[in-house]
Amino acid sequence: MTIPTVAPAEVLFDPAVETMPWDRLQQAQLGAFTDLLARLRTHDVWRARLRDAPASIKALTDLSDVRMTMKEDLRAAQAEQRPGRPLGDFQLVETEELIQFTSSSGTTGTPVFFGLTPNDLERWTSRIANAYRTAGVAAGARVAHTTGMAIVAGGMPYADGIRAAGGALAWIGGQTSSRMTLSLERLQLNVLVGTASFVTHFARRCEDELGRPATELSVRTIIAGGEPGAGVPHIRQGMLDAWGATRVSELMGLGDVLPAMWAECHVGQGMHFTAAPDVLVELVDPETLAHVPWEPGATGEAVYTTLTREASAVVRFRSRDQLTVTAVECACGRTSPTVRCVGRTDDMLIFKAMNVYPTAIRDVVLDVASDHLSGAMRIRKERADQVRFDTPLPLQVELRDDTDASRAAEKLAAAEEAVRQLLRVRIAIEPVPIGVIPVGEYKNALTYVDAE
Repeated sequence: MTIPTVAPAEVLFDPAVETMPWDRLQQAQLGAFTDLLARLRTHDVWRARLRDAPASIKALTDLSDVRMTMKEDLRAAQAEQRPGRPLGDFQLVETEELIQFTSSSGTTGTPVFFGLTPNDLERWTSRIANAYRTAGVAAGARVAHTTGMAIVAGGMPYADGIRAAGGALAWIGGQTSSRMTLSLERLQLNVLVGTASFVTHFARRCEDELGRPATELSVRTIIAGGEPGAGVPHIRQGMLDAWGATRVSELMGLGDVLPAMWAECHVGQGMHFTAAPDVLVELVDPETLAHVPWEPGATGEAVYTTLTREASAVVRFRSRDQLTVTAVECACGRTSPTVRCVGRTDDMLIFKAMNVYPTAIRDVVLDVASDHLSGAMRIRKERADQVRFDTPLPLQVELRDDTDASRAAEKLAAAEEAVRQLLRVRIAIEPVPIGVIPVGEYKNALTYVDAE
């Protein structure tokens, strides 16, 4: 199939914003940031937090004087229950103005809850719809939504966005595997939404339940998010092969900010930013916090500000997501940079004196031994908070159905050596049969850590 050099105008959800030059768009958002500061200064808690912030924001460098928000700040604001203030200290409107609640997933601690006013909900839905339109949902898309929890960012907000993007929603998550596979088959669903690890797992479940391979079903577009992985060539190809699909689009967001903010277009070179004009994104050096230019090859941490959210605001939120800019031009016509998420700063491990992301280890291992592996991996820890390792990192890798440890031994040894050579850390690979590493329907890190 030949990819068109310019996407048809009707594919774009919001052409005026999506085709605006990136520097112009960010400059316009700085003006909105000034308006946000004025609004927040009428609120006691925020006025104290913004004591050192400038009166107006003219350039990205001015943002450096605005205090950053951490996940711990959001949790602390809700640490004590306050009558009539379910969103805690950062709540900006009366509770009677709220029409929906949502929460973070809680995968890194106690979940944080957020509320939406009618205007917030309309804006959230529009931005999420933009992400899904970018990822391939439009009229004619029959979308299998596999998240089982409605209250999390990937639940009701995604369902609303899928419909707003033009897709027909089939929320099949939260049921038994047999009910999910039956729905997928009977409704002839052609778009599958799930985490990268669940997408591959679900293909196997379909074959078990239906007695025929998933390639014989109707799914041809896969939209994968909730964890890094869909942008890794080997994992992407595995999803395509498992379903007989023609397209994989990666999608990413944060419940603390906006559930879907990045999505991959049909060109497939990375995820576009789809949350403007409601969210400002900065790219910063995680050590110095200096701004990093949006240039091909640049790497930094994403920092987000909710410019228009009425119920509660998040200002310069440190996501801990490490992004690499893959391009600043795209044949689809969208003008935002494209990125891949390469890991999280709070996932960083230390082998003796060397720092390493689990995702980096995964990528090297798959590059060498993908013929024998399903893609699911986990690093075993002696305790849940272990970061430092003085002996080789124990890495469990899941073998494919058609292989065994003896057949894979040579390639796995080569993968250990490749990690040593390329990343300067040592790993000890432990092959396990398929199914040993748990896979769920919502937010399972493909290379996650598990205490034993």
